[in-house]
Amino acid sequence: MRQGAKGWASAIIALLFFSSLLAACGGNGGGGSGSADSGNAPSGQDNAGSGKPVEVTMITWESGAMNEKIMASMKKFEEENPDIKVKLIPTPLDNYGVKINGMITAKKAPDIFMTGNDMLLDNAGKGLLYDWTELATQDKAFMEGFYEGVVDSWYYDGKLVGLPGLLNTYGIFYNKKSFQEAGLPEPKIGWTYDEFFAAMEKLSSNQGGVQQFGYYAPLDPFHVSLYSVSAGGAPFADAIINPTKVEISDQFREGVEKYKSAIANGYMNPPTFDLTNAMSSFKQGKVPMTLQGQWVADDLIRTAPKELEWGYAPMPVVNSQTEIYDAVGWSSPATLKNPEAVWKVLKYLNSKMYEEVLPSTPVAPAAYQASSAAYYDALKAAGHPEVGEGLDHILKSPNTQPVRFLSTWAGKAYPFIEASWKNILMGKAPITELDVMAEKINNVITTGK
Repeated sequence: MRQGAKGWASAIIALLFFSSLLAACGGNGGGGSGSADSGNAPSGQDNAGSGKPVEVTMITWESGAMNEKIMASMKKFEEENPDIKVKLIPTPLDNYGVKINGMITAKKAPDIFMTGNDMLLDNAGKGLLYDWTELATQDKAFMEGFYEGVVDSWYYDGKLVGLPGLLNTYGIFYNKKSFQEAGLPEPKIGWTYDEFFAAMEKLSSNQGGVQQFGYYAPLDPFHVSLYSVSAGGAPFADAIINPTKVEISDQFREGVEKYKSAIANGYMNPPTFDLTNAMSSFKQGKVPMTLQGQWVADDLIRTAPKELEWGYAPMPVVNSQTEIYDAVGWSSPATLKNPEAVWKVLKYLNSKMYEEVLPSTPVAPAAYQASSAAYYDALKAAGHPEVGEGLDHILKSPNTQPVRFLSTWAGKAYPFIEASWKNILMGKAPITELDVMAEKINNVITTGK
């Protein structure tokens, strides 16, 4: 997690979008090569009826190393389905969205391409994506294999316009030694906000004028919404897809006041604090608790000093569980030629491929629940079963909140958050400013302006 020097809203949008990409890919975004065919343009071939295998073209935003693993798995698919050949077209991450959108517009898009939820909804709104509803309805057993609710945000206007592949969740990484020295019990599933705020207070210090926060995190209205809903209040946004309003409930105000107090007392970093080096400081044992995406676990397992003892826990609760997660996955262009063959490839990608790839690159749980077992086993083998247990708990939450606005008007709404949010948290604006912020965002939702 980081908070850039640019405006809060643009930073958080970019952060979350690219975090999603990087989290799900777990790679470096290089031009995929590996076993990929390096053809210049995607051109799924319609060989149906010719006796030749049907070619299904595919683009990912993964690194070359990750693409090699994906295609090694797809070789097994081809052996099981000799009538289908899968061709990977490498593309660099740095212009991925531009390249894909250009291909779709020119009707030269590959049969399958990786996509984030934002990109999915934008393209679906333009009628550019293939509708998988009919084939999905015929394949009920497969569709029931996903974690409950995770496919919901992959529908647009009643049409299934893609399939989620990997899920990004958000929880708290903590330093076990810091908790032991403070005489605190380690966070665990079901811990409470009272315990959370008490821990960040006890873990903070200001010895010699050096401020040590107990908790390092970017804080936005969507994360405060977790407190509100858990306490019985309204969510900040009333839906993940196309919310109709934002609301500032009494419980939301209560959550804001608790975080305000923590910031004012030096228990938590202020919203203006640069979190760029939070994870490097965590590895050095200088950060007791930090909010991060689950993909951090893979990096910690590979690169953290051996003496660093760390753990992971989901967000705390007031009364009931509610969580934030989002997904990256796969879509196809509306001009798709061989939907039955492509559907077979999509199913394999979402299930068997992840089962084979995630153990060596444990970056995120698969949206297809059974395929996440291999990911959880990899975490357990690395000595961190609590990460897998926490993620499974998060993904089975009875209530899910949006991680950000996904609608097309999002860019018009964020400036109103940027204008008010930090000042409220830092006590520079009254708590009533929340209502002004909400009114302006609701005006954007209602009028689109």
